[in-house]
Amino acid sequence: MSHLDPVVQIGDWYYQVIYGQLWPVDAAAQAESMIRLEPRLHSLLNYFLQHPNILLAKDTLIEKVWPADEGTDAAVMRAVGALRKVLGDDVRAPVYIETASKKGYRWLAAIVPATLQDISLAADNTDVVPELTDACAVSFAGKVRKTWRFIAVTAAVLILGGASLAYVLATYTAAPLIKLPDTITPISALSGQEYWPVLYPDGSHVLYQHKPIDSNRLNWIVQNLTDLRIEHLAQKYRNLSQALWLDAHHIVFRADSSANNCYFYRQRLLPAIGLPEPLWPCQQVVSQGAVLWHDSVLWLDRDPQTQQLQLMQGRQGQSAERLLALPGNWRDISQLLLRDDTLYLLAKETVNHSALLQLQLPDGRMDVLARFPYVVKQFSWWDSKHLLLSAAQQELLIFELKSHNTQSLGRLTRDLTQASRYPGQVLATQFLDYTTDILHITDNADSSRSRLLPWHMSNRNERLPALSESGQAAYVSERAGHGQVWLTEGRDSRQLTRLTEWQHIQQLFWHQQQLLVLLNTELYRIELDSGQLIPYLPMPDTAIGRYASCNNVLYWTTLTDSGWQLMAENHSAALADNVTDVRCGPQQALVLQFADSTALALMTADHRLHALPVYIDWRSTDAEQWFSDSSGIYWLGDNNTIYRFDWLSQQTSPLLNTGQEVPAAIYSNGSGPGYIVRQRPYDTDIVWLQNRR
Repeated sequence: MSHLDPVVQIGDWYYQVIYGQLWPVDAAAQAESMIRLEPRLHSLLNYFLQHPNILLAKDTLIEKVWPADEGTDAAVMRAVGALRKVLGDDVRAPVYIETASKKGYRWLAAIVPATLQDISLAADNTDVVPELTDACAVSFAGKVRKTWRFIAVTAAVLILGGASLAYVLATYTAAPLIKLPDTITPISALSGQEYWPVLYPDGSHVLYQHKPIDSNRLNWIVQNLTDLRIEHLAQKYRNLSQALWLDAHHIVFRADSSANNCYFYRQRLLPAIGLPEPLWPCQQVVSQGAVLWHDSVLWLDRDPQTQQLQLMQGRQGQSAERLLALPGNWRDISQLLLRDDTLYLLAKETVNHSALLQLQLPDGRMDVLARFPYVVKQFSWWDSKHLLLSAAQQELLIFELKSHNTQSLGRLTRDLTQASRYPGQVLATQFLDYTTDILHITDNADSSRSRLLPWHMSNRNERLPALSESGQAAYVSERAGHGQVWLTEGRDSRQLTRLTEWQHIQQLFWHQQQLLVLLNTELYRIELDSGQLIPYLPMPDTAIGRYASCNNVLYWTTLTDSGWQLMAENHSAALADNVTDVRCGPQQALVLQFADSTALALMTADHRLHALPVYIDWRSTDAEQWFSDSSGIYWLGDNNTIYRFDWLSQQTSPLLNTGQEVPAAIYSNGSGPGYIVRQRPYDTDIVWLQNRR
C-alpha cells in the first residue's frame, strides 16, 4: 500500500486507503454517506488498486488477500460480488472490476490522487437550495412577510441559542485531533526489538532500548534523526525502564544488570555520553513508573517484606524514602504521569480492565477517575487536558480528562504502543507481525514423549481455546480481522460471532454445555447456530475478575469497595473474601487465589479452607498461565517449564518444558496440559506517526 496516496478518487468515489472508507464524490461527506469496508473487502480493494489493469487470477487473490487455508474460489467470487455491489458496478458493463472468464479479474477505473480537502469540498458543494417555481416563489414570499419586530426577536433568539449550542458543542464534543494520521515512518531498522523511545530535548536524536535477536540483554541506542546513524551504549541490562529526562543533559532510568540488583541510574547524554551513575536501590524494574516532582524523582516500588505497593521519593545525594503506602487491591500499578501536583496512575484492576487513578500530592487520597472496559497498557500526555492511551488489541486513543470522551487515532495505529506526542507527530513502538498460535500437547503424562503439534494456526493471532465435556472446541482468532469466536467442527472451523472492533473478548469458556464469552467485562451466551449474543447475567456494578464453571455452578471473583470477593450464581452473599481467582478442584472443591498471599488454598464443599503447597502470585503470573483440573494444579514457572501439583501424591514436580519461546498461556485437556498459546518470533521498530499532508 506504500505507493498509493492516502486518499484517491476511483470513479464516483473518494477512498481513504488506510481506513477502508468510501465517500461519494457527488454527495455530502457526512457520516451517513460514508461506507466503511469490512476487513476482507478492504484488503481486496487495496490489492486491486495496487495492481491496476493487471489480470489477477483467483489463486493470486487467495494467496495475497486471504489467510492461509481460508481462501477458496467461492470466497473470492462472493467478495468480488460484494465489492461490486458497494461500488455500484455492473458486471455486464463494468466500470471498476472486469471479469475475464475462467482467468480472473482486472481493475479498470483510473486511480487519481486526492486529499481529505476534496471530501470536505464535496460536502460543501451539496449545500444547494433547490430552484423554486414561480408558484412556489409567490407562496414562499407570502409566508415570510412578517413584521420587523417579530423578525428581530426571532433572529436574536436564534443567535443566542446558536451561540449557546456552539459553546456546549465546543466544550464537550470538540475532537482534540482534527485530522487522523495517515503515515507511519520508521526510524529504527535494527534486527531484534526496540522499545520505549524518548526524543532529545532539542529534537535532534531519539533514545530507545534495543534487544538483539540473539540476546536477552537490553542496551540503550542513540539515533541521529538527521542522518539516522546510531550509537550503541555499552552497558547491558536484564531489565530496563523508560528513560526520563532529568534536565537538558541527563536522563534517569531504572535497570538491573543481574538478578535482584535493581538500581536507579543517572547518565549524561549531552554534550557527550557518560557512564551511568547509581542513585538509589529499588526492588523491581517498572517500565513507566517514575516522574519528576519539583527537585525529586517519584517512583512506584514494593516493600521487600510485605510486597505492599509504595510511592518512593528520591533526591540526588540523599537516600530514598517512602512518600506514601498505596492500597493493594489492584492487580498492578505500573504507570505514572504528573501535571502540577496531581499524580495520575494507571492501574490494572483485574485481568480484564484498567482504571485511571488520581492522587493529589503530597498526601492526598487516591480516587478512581475513570474505568475502562479493556486493559490500557500505557499512557502519556496528549496535551494538558487529554491523555494518549495505548490499549491492548486496539488503536491509540485520546482520552479527555473532564468529559471522559475518547477518540480513536484510526486503525493504522492498532499495532502501536508506548506512544508519546511531540509537536506535529507521535513517537511510538510498532509491533511487526506479532502472531500467536494454539499448539496441542500430546502425551502430557510422559514428558520424554510429549510433542507440540499445531492445533489452530494462521497468519493472525489465535488464543483462548475452550473445550466442552462433550468434545466441542471453541477459540478466538483474528484471521477475519479483529478477534472473533470460532467453533471447530472436525477438521473445519466456522466463525460464530460478528463483533465490532470495540468489543474485546476477555474470557471464553463452557458452562452447562453453553458457550459463554466475556466481552468488555459483560458476560454473554453465544447461540451456536446463529452466533447471536444473549446477556447471561445482569451487568455488574463491580469489577469482574474471572469466571469458572465447576460442577455446573458458575463462580466468579469481583473487586468491590471493600475488597475482593468470591461469588456464585444464585447466591446473593459472598462465599469468601479476599479471593482474586477461582478454579475447579477435586470432589466439588474449589482452588482459590488470594489478594494478600501467593499461597493457594482448597475450599471444600462445606466452605472450609485448606492451605496448599503451591505458590502463584496473582500480580506477576497471568491468569491464563495456570489452571487446575481433576488431576492437579499446573502453572508456568521458570525456564518455560510447566509444573504440576498432583492431587493424589500431593507432590510438586516439573512436568514439561515448552521450548525456547515463552508460552503466553496454558490450558487443560481435562486431565493435565492439553494446549498452549505461543507467540512466534517478532520484531519491533521505533516509528513516527504523522500526517503526510
